[in-house]
Amino acid sequence: MRPGAGPTSLDGMRTPSVSTPVRRVTARLVAPLVALLAAALVWAAAPGPAPAQAAGAGWTGNLIRNGSAEKTTGKVTDYYPPATLKAWRTTDAFTARRYDGNAPDPAAYGTYLAKNSPGPGSRGRQYFVGAYKTSSATTGRAVQVIGLKKHQSRIRKGARARLVGWLGGYPSNEDRMAVTVTWLSRKGRKVGTPLRLKPVTRADRDPSPDVEGDETTMLAKRVATGRVPGRAWKAKVQVVAKRGATGVTGAYADQLSLRIR
Repeated sequence: MRPGAGPTSLDGMRTPSVSTPVRRVTARLVAPLVALLAAALVWAAAPGPAPAQAAGAGWTGNLIRNGSAEKTTGKVTDYYPPATLKAWRTTDAFTARRYDGNAPDPAAYGTYLAKNSPGPGSRGRQYFVGAYKTSSATTGRAVQVIGLKKHQSRIRKGARARLVGWLGGYPSNEDRMAVTVTWLSRKGRKVGTPLRLKPVTRADRDPSPDVEGDETTMLAKRVATGRVPGRAWKAKVQVVAKRGATGVTGAYADQLSLRIR
């Protein structure tokens, strides 16, 4: 081969040589493409973000419908006929009552609850009462049955339940409210251990038993937790007004909630 001549192909024809400038231009064009391809391969091999936590892994929303007595049919009044609580099956006198306006001294307020009486910091307009003011009823009850079909997956894995309620009454009166959740099987039979909220008694409303006259019209928070039995298909919620001296007009409750996870 003569100096400066290009390589010769198999058929004897001369193959043109690639000059140095052309090789440099080609290198400049190819290098970024190689770098881009390498970066793409690294990105593809890198582990992706951790999967998000499964939806519903925490507590459910409140399973109790109308747990704050805000939804009623009929006028909320102290007289007959009482307003009917939506989503609840009740005895005739069990109903809702509106909070009174702010009291100058909520700790020393009278028979009924004021907006600023001791109780939940954030509250609606109404609360549960065992009976309307002029009723002579000696018992009061509200019942609600909650279906748990859509929660079966977490129940089979060993779900927990949390029942919360604000319960109370007024001074010098033993009327009180109790709340129970009973678990029912697909056939309606009781299963597992019920959740119970202990009533807030007259003694609980007296911060200083040795001091006369300091009992308080109030609501106090009660909480109960427990396991949801694996065969539970329904939850039966019962709010029961317990009699004091005469009737149940002084048994109060508000902000009832049941959650599972």
